[in-house]
Amino acid sequence: MKKYLVIIIISIIALTSCTKEQRRFKLTVEEASKQAVDQAYVLSPQLLADILYSGSDLATYKFIDLRNPSKFENGHIEGAINIPFRTMNKNNNCKTFIDQGRVNIIYGESTEQAIFAGFFLQQLGVKNYFIILGSYDFIKNNIIDNYNIYSAHYNPEIVQYDYAKIVSETSGAQNYSAKTKKPTGTATFKRKKKSAAGGGCD
Repeated sequence: MKKYLVIIIISIIALTSCTKEQRRFKLTVEEASKQAVDQAYVLSPQLLADILYSGSDLATYKFIDLRNPSKFENGHIEGAINIPFRTMNKNNNCKTFIDQGRVNIIYGESTEQAIFAGFFLQQLGVKNYFIILGSYDFIKNNIIDNYNIYSAHYNPEIVQYDYAKIVSETSGAQNYSAKTKKPTGTATFKRKKKSAAGGGCD
């Protein structure tokens, strides 16, 4: 999270050009940076899936896609509106975020982009929002197209283990014994016959 804090503080330069009336920031840069990465403002994959699949009243939510228009046109969460990150500080877009009638759910090209947006909203004093960690591709691949128990944890790294493959290749003692080589033959030893000695036994 320290990496995000540094990047967020730098990004303030790009997000401070709303009108004077709308640019009355209610938090210091440090306060906004801290709250922008607060887990209270992060929407977990489980809750996102609940909203999308449980029949919740979507009228209470506003999905905001921060990517550029061409990527938005190629695919987005159903019902989302496109406010490219670089245009968040435009007057009309500021009004969209400030509208307290609905909860803003924000996602973008990357986790950093969503956190930047959260920082900007904190500066404006907006509290009715959540950010989604991960890119839209993560959301599409793990929530929209294929939600499962492993979708609950966002991790940008490649999956470390293919558990299905491991189980199929090492299915316990039975599998191990099947692969154990059988003896090719039993060694035999011939006993040499001792020469007969007088008065003795063979």
